[in-house]
Amino acid sequence: MVVKYKKPRSINAVSVGLMLLLGLAVYIAIYTWPVYSLSSRAKGVLLDYLPTLYRANLLNEAASVSMMRDLKVKVPLALRKAGVKDPNLEVIFNRSKKEVSIEARFKASAFFPIIDKTWEFNLSPRAATDAARVEW
Repeated sequence: MVVKYKKPRSINAVSVGLMLLLGLAVYIAIYTWPVYSLSSRAKGVLLDYLPTLYRANLLNEAASVSMMRDLKVKVPLALRKAGVKDPNLEVIFNRSKKEVSIEARFKASAFFPIIDKTWEFNLSPRAATDAARVEW
């Protein structure tokens, strides 16, 4: 007894389901891209100011205070210029003997037009480096 295999059609329920999943993934990627891009730009700004924080960490306390004061003004302004619109933007500077870091905490939203919904994302890009003095 020979069983004959029936070849499925090229367009069937599985291929339609896979195409719908692919379409959903593309839809989500397109409308969340601005949020990812904003987070990436914010991290770039933090990385730009990280060497200044590193230098401030190496200096004595008097010189360090003035550099930190400048950073606390310049970094939020640069983040605003990069596109961060959250009024509750928080920039956190961390200095220790092991590590220096800058972290920005803010919210960004993505609007999905077909379902007419807006989602808020809590973003916290962080830039960090080793704080040890390099001896040449």
